[in-house]
Amino acid sequence: MKYWSFNAVWLTLFIMLLYGCASQMSLEDLSRNWLARPLSELKEEMKRPDSYSSKIGWKETTYPLANGGFVYVEPVRADCSVHWEISQSGIIVGYQGKGDGCKGGGGPDYNIINTKMRDY
Repeated sequence: MKYWSFNAVWLTLFIMLLYGCASQMSLEDLSRNWLARPLSELKEEMKRPDSYSSKIGWKETTYPLANGGFVYVEPVRADCSVHWEISQSGIIVGYQGKGDGCKGGGGPDYNIINTKMRDY
């Protein structure tokens, strides 16, 4: 039986630690990162072949708001989509998770709350 060297064991543990830390960002945190950014950037991200929306062949979905802005819908997993509030100038100013897949049951990273920027 071949044994791993001490350095190989530590390197493996270090890589596992890095992977674990990187994968802990919640959907809430990811959504917050899009606030105050142009919708065009989000659309480009959604076009990537590894995005959920690309994988399921999502067709662009929007609906108007009374304030002159609109909502852009992005599916993020089965039965969970983020409804992005877009200002008249095309900037992401808020979001809301909708669908049973966004709430509880899957741990803290399934929860999305309503968030909106102030003074946009």
